[in-house]
Parts: sequence; C-alpha cells; structure tokens
Amino acid sequence: MSPEITEHQQRDHPDLSLFKISPQPSWIYDIQTLQFLDVNAAATVHYGYSREEFLSMTLRDIRPAEDLLILEHALDVVRAVRPEHTRKVYRHLKKNGEIIDVQIQSNLYTYNGIAAEIVLVNDITGIIQAQRELENSREELLKSKARWKALVQEGSDMIAIVDHNLNYIFVSDSCTSILNISPDTFLNSNVYDYVRPEDQEMIRTGVAQLQQAKRISLDPFRLLDGNGKWRWIKAILADLSDDPAVGGIVFNSMDVTESILINEELQLSNERYKLVLKAADEAICDWDIVNDVVVWGSGFSEIFGYDLTNYNNTLWSDNIHPEDRQRVLQEVKEMIDDPKREIYYSEYRFLKANREVLLVQHRGLYLRDNKGRAIRSVDTIRDITAAKERLLRIEQQNEQLKEIAWAQSHHVRAPLARIIALSELLAAESMDPRLAEMVSYLAASASELDVAIKAIIKKTE
Repeated sequence: MSPEITEHQQRDHPDLSLFKISPQPSWIYDIQTLQFLDVNAAATVHYGYSREEFLSMTLRDIRPAEDLLILEHALDVVRAVRPEHTRKVYRHLKKNGEIIDVQIQSNLYTYNGIAAEIVLVNDITGIIQAQRELENSREELLKSKARWKALVQEGSDMIAIVDHNLNYIFVSDSCTSILNISPDTFLNSNVYDYVRPEDQEMIRTGVAQLQQAKRISLDPFRLLDGNGKWRWIKAILADLSDDPAVGGIVFNSMDVTESILINEELQLSNERYKLVLKAADEAICDWDIVNDVVVWGSGFSEIFGYDLTNYNNTLWSDNIHPEDRQRVLQEVKEMIDDPKREIYYSEYRFLKANREVLLVQHRGLYLRDNKGRAIRSVDTIRDITAAKERLLRIEQQNEQLKEIAWAQSHHVRAPLARIIALSELLAAESMDPRLAEMVSYLAASASELDVAIKAIIKKTE
C-alpha cells in the first residue's frame, strides 16, 4: 500500500450523485484541519445538524470529549500511512447529546485539490447494545449459576425435588454433609423410606394440602440419617410441577435437631425450676436486675402471706423492718456495685402480711456480664425465727448449767478438801493395820472425787 495518493484518488471532480443520495450518513473532511467539506442529507437527518452547521464544524465536534485522543491517534495513522480504505468502529455525538456507536468505512480522496477522506457511516448502536445486553445476560447467567450452586448445592439447607408419589428426582449435595447420605442413594428411594413412622401421616396431610395451596410449611419431623440416628427436619414444600425447569414438588429442608433438643432441655429445666420454687420451704426470688423485674416462688406467699397475683416489684423492700431497711438496702447496693462479689448474705427482720415480725436469713447469688455489671440474682429468704429462738434457749440453758456446775463444784470442794486433809493426818498416826487400810481407801476415794470435780469445772469453763 503506497503512502501517496493514488491516481484514482486525485480526480478533482468525481461524480458525487451516489454520495448525495445515499441513505447512509456520509461526509468528506479535510484530513489536516478535520473541517467538514461536504455532507449528504442522510447525515444531517441522522445527526441533527443542518448542512451549514456541519460545514462550520470539525470531526472533533462530533466526538465525545473522552474519545478525542482516540481520534487523534487514528488521524495520525491516516496522515502517515494514508491507507486507501479504512473500516473502524467509533463513538459519535449527535446534536441532541446522544452518543451513538458507528462503523465507518472511508477512502482517501482529493476534494477540490485538498487531501480529504470520504466517510460512510453505519449506525450500529442497536447492534452494540444488543451485544452488551447479551454479554450482561451471559454474566448474569453465570452469576445465577454460581449463586444456585452456592445456595443449593453447597448451602446449609437441603434442597430436594420429588414427584407426587414422593419419589426423589433431585437432591442437593448438601445432604451428604448434613445427613451423611449421598444424593445418588436418595434418587433410588422414597421420602417415606427415611421418615419415622409416627411422623408420616403428618407429611401425607401436608402434601395433600398442596392441592389447594402451592406452598406449605411442615412441622418438624424425624428423618433417619446415614449413621442410623433420627434427625429433626423442618421443611417447606412448594409444588412447581408446572414449571418445566423443576417438574415436581420442592422440599426445602433444614436440620433443626440441635434447636429442638435445646428447647426440650430448656422446657425440662423450666419445669424443674418451677418444682423447686414450689417445693422449697423458703422464699426463692429471681431478680432481673437490668429490667428490675422480680419473680417470686410460691414459698414467698406461703411463708409470709402475701398475694402474688398482683405484681409488685417493691414487695420485698417495702416490708423490711423499718429499723433494718436502710442497712439492708445499702448492703444490696454495695453488692451490685462491687464487680468482684458474687455471694450476698444477711440477716434482718421482715414483716409478714399480718405484720408479724420474723427474723430471716437472706442468701443471694449474683450473675454478672463480661464487664462485671450485675445483671441477675437468684435469692433465697428463709424464716429463721424459730431456729434463733431455739438457739437462744439452748444458750440460756448452757449458761444455767455452767452456773449450776460451778456452784456445785465449789460447794463440794470445800468439804472434800477437809476430807483429804483429815485422811492425810490419820495416815500419819500409828493405828491398827485394818483401820489404816480403811483410811487409805478413804484418801484414795477423796482424790478420785477431786479429779472428777476439777474435770467438771474445766468443761464448764
């Protein structure tokens, strides 16, 4: 290809009739100044500029600002290489600001002695848009497939498609990790092959409801896993038999075994807790410190006589004996404020509903959050009035016994001391052997009695 303008391109006055009447936009421009030298009617109609406006413009005026560098590069090629024919795709700017995609075909041309290029424009905006939409559709399809795989094949839910006899048609790969059963194994079986017999009727009833409702939710049922254990499954059924992409009933299932076991254990724990509250011979209190809500066991009513049917969260504090109330409330405040303390203990007087005064023993276990703030306490309040009275009586009896023992021991020791002294004097005298033996027995007995009295005195002390 010669860089020089060919002899054919140097003709000064070509027949421009085809150029003028072409249904496709076309123009001639100066390759040095980029000035439009001539345009056909199709160009004025398609771009919205009049012929006069076109002839006052350059190629730069119909290019988006961000594409001007592309234009300059293309022109540098045209000026340097001077190709006879060019076919490129660019973006053009209409008068109304619309940007269109165009494919141009051009030839170098001498117009009235000026090195020019004649351009034929084909608007391919629709084609480009269709290509973009097709590409976007492909990307969305790929994303959709990826999402489907992530949600269905690798998700935590088990997705299965069954026919109206509940024979498996499709099972997601997630069933392997959840139930330890491969999808291929399911495909040769029926739903009822795995469902516990006691739960099958519930599933039959649910499937029958699909005739009226296209989507239902089943209560949890038990399914046998690959390890021979029963798993609790919650499922949502949707009849998509009319959808050619599905062609069956969709089982969207989730393993809820852990949740159900926790709920059962919690229910059992609550029942035990209620039994403890009811059976205890002391008032048990559960205090939600954050929300200041108090729950009393029935023992509070039985011991202190208060009606618990009408809730009152100051029932306890209002009935502490007035002389003890300030002290006890201050103890509780200090207990709450000290993040290191967990156990509360106190004894104080408490007023029954009939205003009888009781002495009570109060123990509390305080629970705290990770910042040390008290959030809950479980307390027991026991009536120790009778126990304290018994203890007081015992202490009083002990004091009386001490006094009696002390008095008796001291009253006995005086004559005993005299007996010991006399026996020692008699033993020193010469006497009949038989009488001397009797005095010896008397002295020994007196010494034994003295030891016993000293032991009694020591114990009373």
